[in-house]
Amino acid sequence: MAPSVDPTKVIFYQKKNFEGSGDTYAVGQDVSVPGSLNDKYFSVAVGASAKVIAWQHYNESGHYREWTTSQADISDIGGLSRFRVVDDDTRAISFLFKDATGGADKQYSLKVDARDVGTVLLYSNDGDEYGLVGIMPEGGPPVTTAVYVRDEHSGVYIAVGSVYFEWNKDNNEVDVVENEHWPKQLKSKRTGKSSFEVTLVDNKPSE
Repeated sequence: MAPSVDPTKVIFYQKKNFEGSGDTYAVGQDVSVPGSLNDKYFSVAVGASAKVIAWQHYNESGHYREWTTSQADISDIGGLSRFRVVDDDTRAISFLFKDATGGADKQYSLKVDARDVGTVLLYSNDGDEYGLVGIMPEGGPPVTTAVYVRDEHSGVYIAVGSVYFEWNKDNNEVDVVENEHWPKQLKSKRTGKSSFEVTLVDNKPSE
């Protein structure tokens, strides 16, 4: 059973099942795990008003996870190096990048420059692992993020544009708005409250 924890805090443990001594972090903290603890956390107790957004690597790359409840085993992240503790109503916006043009697996990359999470690089048809591309608290404000699609074989940029995220107050979820800046070569499909499958449907570079 997970130990009790203050609603706005989380406790990380160096053993599974919340065993051993714990390190406490509060909502608002953005943590690069110290070297002595890098890849050493294996379970986490999460307060009722908190959420953890976690990355495998220091530069917010590799596997990412979102923990809204206590987890007795977090080893599937492959080693924890970076995390943020946020309010539980914060939405983690994620993309899965697919290619429908017939290219080889990982032939195309989708680079997202997000203010809150930095530069994220996703590859086409690279399994079912979503990448975190933005963070939005409940109610907004809207977020605009630059996107770039590149053919990794030729080095040519197929598309350059931006994606506009806004809060949908009727459904309490994040919307992708495909406005005039959204690359015409991409289509998006909702797969969750703030998760989307983005598909490359045309591999002709923009003129």
